[in-house]
Amino acid sequence: MTTDDRTSAGMVALAATIRAARAGAPWWAARLPDPGPGPMTPESLAALPVLRKSQLPALQAADLPFGGLAARPPAGFARLFLSPGPICEPGEGADTGAARALQAAGFGAGDILLNTFGYHLTPAGLMFDDAGRAAGGAVIPAGGGNTDQIVTAMRAYRPTAYAGTADYLNILLTAADAAGVPVALTRAFLSGAAVTPTLRAAFTTRGIAVFELYGTAELGILAYETPAHQGMVLNDGFWAEIVAPGTGDPLPQGEVGELVVTLYRTAYPLIRFATGDLTAILPSADGVAPPRLRGWMGRADDAVKVKGMFLRPGMLADVLATSPVTRARFVVDRVDERDRLTLEVEGAEDPALGADLQRAVRSVTRLGCDLRWCAPGSIPQGPALADLR
Repeated sequence: MTTDDRTSAGMVALAATIRAARAGAPWWAARLPDPGPGPMTPESLAALPVLRKSQLPALQAADLPFGGLAARPPAGFARLFLSPGPICEPGEGADTGAARALQAAGFGAGDILLNTFGYHLTPAGLMFDDAGRAAGGAVIPAGGGNTDQIVTAMRAYRPTAYAGTADYLNILLTAADAAGVPVALTRAFLSGAAVTPTLRAAFTTRGIAVFELYGTAELGILAYETPAHQGMVLNDGFWAEIVAPGTGDPLPQGEVGELVVTLYRTAYPLIRFATGDLTAILPSADGVAPPRLRGWMGRADDAVKVKGMFLRPGMLADVLATSPVTRARFVVDRVDERDRLTLEVEGAEDPALGADLQRAVRSVTRLGCDLRWCAPGSIPQGPALADLR
């Protein structure tokens, strides 16, 4: 499609999406104006309110499970997830966005995908499981953790491709080397966390081609690297905007801002959904090729990703809700090319309390953490989350 044809088709799809949302989802029906019988325009889209992921927990708590944003009851969806927040997320079947990303990198029949994304309550594991099989390959449903067992599976099955975070691939390669297990990987599909230049170079040196994918639990895979490695190609099935953080006002093409996405989806409409991620859209070089994202360029809000999971300062209050601790903070840094989460707590060391706090952190965030006891008054006033990476 030409750029003009893509825009015209997108405006028609946006209008149909908004009409369906008004007709089927109570929350949207109360907030969206009638788009009329024709297509949308970029200006009329920009006039609609932005929906932020941080709003979802409160909306859903007031109207379980989906906050009135869905056009079907829970039983009408193929899968039902619960992400940290907590956020209820309905899911369908095979994710064609991820399948396209794998196929664009040459993954297909004869390949075996080692899928280390989590299968428990969050969608990434099943998303890539569906995608690997839809692309024509076999899938090892490894999930996260259990490194020794995964290395054993690598010895037996000799997977040719990996899906997961860059940090965990580095852990697996180190473990495989230590166990004397030959590594047959030729491609790595990395998402969920930024890929550092050091790790990218290390994987490439080992003959593993790196393909970074960008997506979210709610939206699926939005963009992906191809063998050209010239930005991330935008997928189909949605309309992307780059807006000024905090305002929702569109920015000119090429400028860095927050990515806002509207899916052409009717069962669970997400309209002008703010991802919180900073990036820029690069125009089509020839007027025919799809536009590209420059890649992840930071956060527009106060959340950070740790080991592929979102961590928000507000989660600290949930961790401390039933604790006698009065001052604490999260600290994120990196050690040996791995994210490390530490909960700093003011007070005298108390092993029993420490164990309770670590359990609370895992329950709220689904992340393990180190614990550091600090002298009273030593934790600085200010943010509940310090990112030192």
